[in-house]
Amino acid sequence: MKVISLNESLKKKFYTFGAIILALLVVLVSRLIYLQLIKGDYYREISMRQAIRLIPIDAPRGEIVDRYGVKLATNRPSFSVDIIKGEVVDSHLNETILKLMDILTKNNVKYKDDLPIYLDENGNPYFNFKNSDEVSVKEETLKTREKAWKKANNINENATAKEAWDILIKKFKIPKDMDPIEARKIMVVRQLMEEQGYNQYQPVEIAVDVDQKTVAEIEEKHLELPGIMINVKPVRYYPYETLLSQTLGYIGRITQEDLKNLDMSKYKLTDLVGHSGLEALYEKYLRGKDGGQQVVVDNYGRLIKNLGTEPPVPGDTIFLTIDKNIQEAAEQSLITTMQNIREGKYGESFPANIGAAVVVDVNTGKVLALASIPGYDPNIFATGNPPKDVVNELFKSRDATADPSPIFNYATQGAVPPGSTFKMAVAFAALDTGVTTVDEKYLDPGIYPYTGQRNWLWPRTQGWVNVSDAIKYSTDTYFYEMGRRMGIDKIVEYAKKFGLDQKTGIELYEAKGVIASPQYKREYYLGLIKSMVKTDTNPDGVITEEQYQKIVEIIDKGNLSDYNTFLQLEKMGIKDTKLQRKLWEMMYYAKHWSLTDTCSAAIGQGDNQFTPLEIASYVSTLINGGIRYKLHLVDKIVSPDGKIVEETKPEVLDRIHIPKKYLDAIKLGMKGVTERGGTASGAFRNLPIPVGGKTGTAEVVGRANYAWFVGFAPYDDPQIVVVAVIYQGGHGSYAGYVARDIFDAYFGLSKNNTGETFNVINLPIR
Repeated sequence: MKVISLNESLKKKFYTFGAIILALLVVLVSRLIYLQLIKGDYYREISMRQAIRLIPIDAPRGEIVDRYGVKLATNRPSFSVDIIKGEVVDSHLNETILKLMDILTKNNVKYKDDLPIYLDENGNPYFNFKNSDEVSVKEETLKTREKAWKKANNINENATAKEAWDILIKKFKIPKDMDPIEARKIMVVRQLMEEQGYNQYQPVEIAVDVDQKTVAEIEEKHLELPGIMINVKPVRYYPYETLLSQTLGYIGRITQEDLKNLDMSKYKLTDLVGHSGLEALYEKYLRGKDGGQQVVVDNYGRLIKNLGTEPPVPGDTIFLTIDKNIQEAAEQSLITTMQNIREGKYGESFPANIGAAVVVDVNTGKVLALASIPGYDPNIFATGNPPKDVVNELFKSRDATADPSPIFNYATQGAVPPGSTFKMAVAFAALDTGVTTVDEKYLDPGIYPYTGQRNWLWPRTQGWVNVSDAIKYSTDTYFYEMGRRMGIDKIVEYAKKFGLDQKTGIELYEAKGVIASPQYKREYYLGLIKSMVKTDTNPDGVITEEQYQKIVEIIDKGNLSDYNTFLQLEKMGIKDTKLQRKLWEMMYYAKHWSLTDTCSAAIGQGDNQFTPLEIASYVSTLINGGIRYKLHLVDKIVSPDGKIVEETKPEVLDRIHIPKKYLDAIKLGMKGVTERGGTASGAFRNLPIPVGGKTGTAEVVGRANYAWFVGFAPYDDPQIVVVAVIYQGGHGSYAGYVARDIFDAYFGLSKNNTGETFNVINLPIR
C-alpha cells in the first residue's frame, strides 16, 4: 500500500479549494462583465427609473371673487395620500394596501371609492354604478357605465356582481378566505391603480384632505408602507359656506359624461371638475395647468435630491358683479324674515319655507345679489368624496315648488305667479295704448260687474282711484277694467316688451317664464291631453295617438257642446264616461278664453309665471326709462399674470319708449306703496332714503299665498332694483322686510329687521 504523507494531502486539498475559488471568480467576473458591459445600459436605465420620480404638482383652481375681490371660491392646502405601484414589490402590494387602509379607516379618513361592487349587510356583492354625488341617473346611463366597466376589466357583460367579484379576487391575487370587507378595500385601491394606466411610477391618489394626525402615523410607519407617499395639494374652499351656493356651484369627479365634453389631454382621470353653477360653466377658465417636480428618492421613497421643478399655473380669476355684503344681507334677511313669518311676528303666520331675492344695477344690468334659500355648503363636494347620506338628501326627487330644494336656484329657475308686481306693466300698457290717462279716476265697485271678480279689500272699497292710486293701494278692479279695455293681446304685447317670458341673458341656466294668453292656455291643455296618449314610454296612457289627433281637430272646429263632444268621443272609441267628461273639460279650456281670464292676467294671476330674475329685469327696464339690459354676473376674467382675458360691458337688448309723465305717475304710485297708507309702509318705516316699491300676493292652488315685493332706490335717481319672493309667505308686505334689509345694506344703514312684532292691525297687508 502506498502511503501519502500529510503534507501531500494538504497540498491536494489546497489545490482543489483554489480551483473552486478560481472557478467562482471566473463566473463572478463573467457575470460582472455581462452586467456592466453587455447589459449595463439596460440595468442603468432600470436603476435610474426606480430612483427618479416625477411628482405631479396640481395647479390651483382659479378663484371666484366678488366685485371688490373678496374670495367666494378659493383653495386651501391639504395633504393627500398616494401610492406608487412601481415602488412596491408585487408580492407585498396587497399587504401594503391593507396596512394603509386600516390606518385610514381607523382615523375615519374618507378615501376614494369608485369600485361599483358593494357588499350588502350579509356580505353579498351587488352592483351600483351611480357616482358618489349622484342620486337620480337614467337607467340607460347606468347600463352604459356597467358595460364600459366590465369591458375594461375583461368581465363578461352578462356577469353577475358575484361573478365579477370572484374574477377580481383572482385577478388581484386576494385570498379567497379573506374577510369580504378587507378584500373590497384592496379592490378599491387596485382599481384606482388600474385606472392610472401603465405608468407604474405615477402617484395614484387614494385620499385627499387627510388630517395631520393620520399623516404623522403614515410617516412614522413609512418602512412598513413602501410606495406610500404624502403630497400637498390644493383643495377647493368656499370660505362663506352656503353663501351664493347655487350660483357658485360645486366640483366633482370626472364622469363618463364629462369625458365627452372635456379635452382630456389637459386632465387626469383623478382630477375634479365643475359640475354645476359657475364652477361648471367657466371650467375652461378655472382649470389651471399642472406642474411637476423631478426628484431622486431612496428605496423607501424618501427624497434625496431635487432635479428640477416646473411650477403649476393657476386658473384664471373670475370677478363677479356680486357684492358680498349685499348678498349676505339678502340671504340672512330671507332666513330671518321667513322665520318671523312662521312665528307670526308680522301678524298672521304662514309656512314660509322658500325664498329668493335679486338685486340689479338699473343702469348696467349688473347683478349685485342673487339669493336662493335654502342653500347648501359646496365644501362637502370639494374633495370629490361627498357623504352619501348628504348627497341623497340634496338630490332626492322632489317637487321643488313645495319641498325646499337646496340645490335649486329659485332666483333663476323658480317661475311662479307674480301677483300684483305685474300691475306696473299693465298700467304702462293702458297709458301707452290710450285706454286711460294719468288723470282719469275709476270708481272701485268692490266687485267687478263684468265678471264678478272681487277687489282684494272687499267688502270695503277704495273709492275713486287714478293710475298712481291704483298702484299704491293695489286696486284689483282698476286693473280688471284696464285689461277689459285693452284685451289680452295688448297685455301680452307689452309684457313681452319688458322681456317677460324671455331669458335675461344671465350666464347661469335660467327658466323662461310664461305670459298668460289664449295660445299658452291652448298649448297647456293640449299638453295634458297629449300626456294621456299610450306609448312605449307611457304604457299607462288611455287614448291612442289617432284619437288625440281627432280631439285636436274637434277643438279647432270649435263645436264643443258637451253632448256633441261626448258623441264624437264615443265614436272614436272612448267609451268610459268619466274619461269623456275629463277630456271634454280639457278640450273646453283649451278652446275658450274668457274676460275672466283676461282680468286675472291683468293682476298677475292666471297662467302668468315668472322668475325673480325676469321680474328684476322688467322692473329695471321700467324704472330706468325703457332700456332693457342683458343681466350679467361675470364682470371680468383675469389671468394669473394680471391680464384681462374677458370683460363684460353693458349690453342693451331692447328699448321701450316710456314718456316721462307715464313713468312719473307709475313711480309716484310705487312711492306711495312704501309710505303711510301704502301696502308696504310697515317695512319702510323710518327709512331715511325715499324708495318706491310694489307688493304682490300671488294665489297658488293648495298653498298659502306667495309674497312678492319689488322696489327701487333712491326714488329720484334710481340705482338699484330689489326683488324678493317668499313661497307661502302670506302677504306681499312681508317680503318688503327683505327689501328693507337689502336697502339698508346697500346704503350702509343700520339693520331694521330685528324680529320685533309690528302693529299691522290698521295697516293694509296686501
